[in-house]
Amino acid sequence: MSRLFRALVILSCIWLQAAGARGATPAPPAPVLERVVLVARHGIRSPTHPIVELDAHTHRQWQAWPVAPGELTEHGQRDLALMGTALGLHYRQAGVLPAHGCGTGELAVWSDAADQRTLQTGDIMAHSLIPGCPVTPGSLPPGTHDPVFNDLPMQASPALQHTIMTDLSTTLVHDRETRPADVRKAQATAQAVIQPAGCTTGMPCFTQPDRATWHKGAPHLSGGLSQSADVAEDMLLEYAQGMPCAAIGWGYPDMRHVIDTLQPAHNHASRLVRRLPALAFPRGHILAGMIVDLVAGQAVREPNGDMIAATTPVIVFAGHDSTLDMLAAIFGLDWSFADLPDPTGPDTTLGFETWRMPDGQRRVRAVIFHQGMDALRMEQPVTAQPETLLLSACYPGQDGSCALGDFTRTFTKRLDAYQHK
Repeated sequence: MSRLFRALVILSCIWLQAAGARGATPAPPAPVLERVVLVARHGIRSPTHPIVELDAHTHRQWQAWPVAPGELTEHGQRDLALMGTALGLHYRQAGVLPAHGCGTGELAVWSDAADQRTLQTGDIMAHSLIPGCPVTPGSLPPGTHDPVFNDLPMQASPALQHTIMTDLSTTLVHDRETRPADVRKAQATAQAVIQPAGCTTGMPCFTQPDRATWHKGAPHLSGGLSQSADVAEDMLLEYAQGMPCAAIGWGYPDMRHVIDTLQPAHNHASRLVRRLPALAFPRGHILAGMIVDLVAGQAVREPNGDMIAATTPVIVFAGHDSTLDMLAAIFGLDWSFADLPDPTGPDTTLGFETWRMPDGQRRVRAVIFHQGMDALRMEQPVTAQPETLLLSACYPGQDGSCALGDFTRTFTKRLDAYQHK
């Protein structure tokens, strides 16, 4: 090949590339994430009642925990920091948190002051979402009841109490005939693991009938399902905490599989009570209203009088599994995980995202983040990969999201209907 020919070939390639660049169709504009409201469950905690009470109730000796009842463990704090770090990376890549360094006003955190574990959760989330940046989580004074997370009054009106208990009792009557097979299996498994002969010896009977009671200002289940739900959660927490498998379940074989088998009892009890609309709206209407306002780009006043600015792109509420359940009921959401049998397990985080589409329309997307059981147990780093949830109540598109106007109208109407009951 002559030098002249080689030069012509090179020039022709350059010309073709330039022509292609001039005629190329520009990439379409991408949707832009403008704001996200996150609601996080606290991390791994010890059982909320003293172990001696659990021992006495089940006639079994349960494992000791390194912290007082209901407190976050150090293991749980580290897992929670891993979740916060993953969320921070995810939302930096999405453009709502600064890619480098610290900005001003990018993050607001409000924690439930009722428990130390939620206060710690807010602090951990704040400092792991934006490491090294000055973020001060807000809350009421420690130990104070916060209506944002539970506005059900301790002295509920007779009318409200009657409505809740009537709905719960009616639900229980229906449930006796329709209880899913996996829930019945969970109860039978609890009996086999803890006290096989319990129903005939006066020890705990995990298959006994259930009834609804009003206790300490709230509805509760009592009976076999609630007992099964309690031990299912305690065993899941033991496993997530990293306790020896041989010590979970007193030598019962394959406890990892047993924990999966037990969890439907816990999940079903939560659906019957925590997701009961008659209870979820009195408990959660304030937080739900704040979420609706925030995704619409409005400023919101916190219970201490401080404001979450309309320009704040990331807002975190640190609450409980019951917080996630009541929001699921209000917003009509449902989800489950293949690698975590409890849909509201430690560190699970619900999100409401506001997106601006290329045509200028704004849409709201509900998402859920979690850590798997073994990831919790082994303190494995997390990759925040949200699952999109279906917002079925507000005319969702194919991706499950809703137009912002539909979202605000639908849920403002729902909340207003509750207020005027």
